[in-house]
Amino acid sequence: MNESHLLKNLLISPNLPVGGFCYSEGFESFFDSKNIKESDNVKDLIIFELKIGQIRLDATLLQEFYDIFDEIHNDKSIKINLKKLLSLDKWILSSKDSIEIREQQFQMSKSLFDLTKEFGYEYLYEKNQKNSWPLAWSWACYCFGINKLEMVENFLYVWSANQLSAALRLIPMGATKAQIIQKDLLTIITEVSKEIMDKKIEDVYFGNVSLAMAQQNHNDLYSKLFRN
Repeated sequence: MNESHLLKNLLISPNLPVGGFCYSEGFESFFDSKNIKESDNVKDLIIFELKIGQIRLDATLLQEFYDIFDEIHNDKSIKINLKKLLSLDKWILSSKDSIEIREQQFQMSKSLFDLTKEFGYEYLYEKNQKNSWPLAWSWACYCFGINKLEMVENFLYVWSANQLSAALRLIPMGATKAQIIQKDLLTIITEVSKEIMDKKIEDVYFGNVSLAMAQQNHNDLYSKLFRN
């Protein structure tokens, strides 16, 4: 097992200090409004999000960032690529439907940038305190030598695991059932990841109005779910 493979495991570890793995991304409010009580409903919702949710756009953008980092590293059109990097980062942040979700992105990206710096991979390009999570994730994967397919797969895996972690605190679903659901999601994650690899940003469609509206209550979710 090579080092990049081991570092990939580090990135998907629940011990990674980004804090983002403690966010339910609107699921709490959504479960309450839809009176969701069954684990199968949770599974269906996560599958729906993977197939048509905004997480698809985030995952697609990972590749764009990755390619830009590679071109900059090889001294190709540095000024143009830096401008493109910043533009895409602002664009993905503006696509978020609530201030609370954007604040989550800022916190997660900052923590991951801090972590990669500790590992010896300081982010040397222009950044501020308001970067996106996909930008930071792509940077970490590029630095660790993780290929693009595994970068996307692990991004979606971590996202789905986070939603299941939230669900455990929201409905009567045991950890064993959550693990079974996570295993069932692996095929979907693989399929969606391979599909995304063949798409450009303009080819990605997504939409889930109900969950987007639920995210408006995101400011209440972190402390209520995870204050202990």
